[in-house]
Order: sequence, then C-alpha cells, then structure tokens
Amino acid sequence: MSTVAFRHGVMAADSGAWLCSGSVVMPFAQKLVKGNDNCLYGAVGQAAGAEAYFQWVKGGYQGQEPLPIPCKDDSEQSRFVILRAHPAGEVSLITAFGVERYPAAPYLAIGPGAAVALGALWAGASAVEAISAALVHADAARGEVRSISFQR
Repeated sequence: MSTVAFRHGVMAADSGAWLCSGSVVMPFAQKLVKGNDNCLYGAVGQAAGAEAYFQWVKGGYQGQEPLPIPCKDDSEQSRFVILRAHPAGEVSLITAFGVERYPAAPYLAIGPGAAVALGALWAGASAVEAISAALVHADAARGEVRSISFQR
C-alpha cells in the first residue's frame, strides 16, 4: 500500500513496502518515476505490477503498456493504480477499468492515506507536506517522503 500526492508540478509518495502480509515494513520502496516526456508517475497497490509499469516508462514506453488488472477477490478494485501528471496540466488515474482524466484538478492524492493527504492539499499543503501528514495520521503510510518534479 502507498500514498501518492500531486500538486504544482511535484509528485510525492511514502517509501514503505509491506512484506509477509503486512507484518514487516521496509522503508525503501520506489513508488515514483519520471518519463522521457517529462510526465510524472506514482503507483499504489501491488508492487510487482507497478514495477512492470515503471520499467515500461523507463524504457521509453516501448512495447505493450502493462496495464493494471482487477483484483480477483473484488472486481471493483485494481491490483495497482497509477497517478499520472502531464506537464501540460492533465492529471489522470490509470486503473484496470480505464483512464480517469482530471484536466482541471489542482491537486490529487491516491492510496490508503489519500483522505489525509487530500485534506492537507485542500488546506494548501504541498505534495510533500501532504505525504508527511499521511505518514503521521494514516495507518498505511510508512517510510520517508520521496518526490519528483517536472523541474528536476
């Protein structure tokens, strides 16, 4: 599980990874990647699927896009979800059920800590501050805050 937030050209995420059904937390997961077109990507959910997606992005979008698939036990949920921010302004979610576009969204957060992060973003926090708030107030956010931006 993860929490990812985006605002003002910056995407941030926690860095916790869960092993052994959540009984062990390791603080070094990579949940963010920047494409060669300057798009920012953040992932929540199943690490293996998200990593395959990130490898596709790092490889210059070559081959078939490894899209999320539905969870077997709940057809309403994706195994992983990608938050994509385009430098032209569109923010979107890539799910097992298609792409949800939010062209006018000033900010967005996904994952189990999203409620806390969205509250912080609504109150004016940066993406990094929103993830920091989720680390303090949400059960599923762990590790350190990591961030990427259109600028770097």
